[in-house]
Amino acid sequence: MLFLDVDDFKTVNDSLGHSVGDELLLDIADRIRSCLRDGDTGARLGGDEFAILLEDGNDPPAVADRLLDAFRSPFRVQGKELAVSVSIGIARSTYSRETADELLRNADAAMYAAKARGKGYFELFEHDENTTALCRLDLEGELRRAAHHTGSSSSDPRGA
Repeated sequence: MLFLDVDDFKTVNDSLGHSVGDELLLDIADRIRSCLRDGDTGARLGGDEFAILLEDGNDPPAVADRLLDAFRSPFRVQGKELAVSVSIGIARSTYSRETADELLRNADAAMYAAKARGKGYFELFEHDENTTALCRLDLEGELRRAAHHTGSSSSDPRGA
């Protein structure tokens, strides 16, 4: 599973308008479709997010490289030339018990790791990274609860 997010798409909508953004999304979908192999399935998830399910699962980094290369050429929309890049997260099904939602969530997490590197990159999902991220979320939640609990039960020691 590949999860694609268009980098800085909001800027296109905000600066050029939604009609340009909508037309650009159609062109982006066409470009993604041109990179798919027989048996691969692409879908727009909403907004500027797309997913690709690889039929055979062979060499997802090669597919991601092909997609990144396809976005090196600018788009031409309503007389404007637009440079667009995508960030891609890749998740492989390693357990037969993984659901489609888990696979998509993992690919989404990898996409955010790709965005953290900059624009126009891909990252592979690593289960160890996910465990670390989940632990960090749990710890942050516990710290918030502790701070809230401490703040709400404190009293003024001067008796005011």
